[in-house]
Amino acid sequence: MSVSSAIVAHHGIVAGIFDDLEIGRIIDEEIPKQGQHKLPHSVVLKSMVLNSLGFNERRLYIFPKFFNNIATERLLGPGVLPEDLNDDVLGRTLDRIYEADSTELFLKIALQVMQHLQFGTQLLHADTTSVSVHGNYEHID
Repeated sequence: MSVSSAIVAHHGIVAGIFDDLEIGRIIDEEIPKQGQHKLPHSVVLKSMVLNSLGFNERRLYIFPKFFNNIATERLLGPGVLPEDLNDDVLGRTLDRIYEADSTELFLKIALQVMQHLQFGTQLLHADTTSVSVHGNYEHID
């Protein structure tokens, strides 16, 4: 009889909230998987969120090692292995986030979370204290 164990710890709570808030659905709608890679961008981004809870100051090529002792399939989905989360996959996802406009993606995720949690937003603050204008203008006014 062979027995093995893997850690879920606090990552299970974070992965569960990620799923309950349907953050992955928003990501998949905005940046759908293209090409031959195995994982959708939502799973890769979810792995980055989990990774940021304790392994974030490491190089991307070491990223899969974070998931060696963690229940990867339980947290990210059936068939997802640590070696699937390599630096090439992470780089492609980061590139797609940039191409899709990261600010717009963040806004859509934030709105989804606000609708799902319904914590009663009465006031939305936008920082308008910083204004930058660049260029060579004939009329200063």
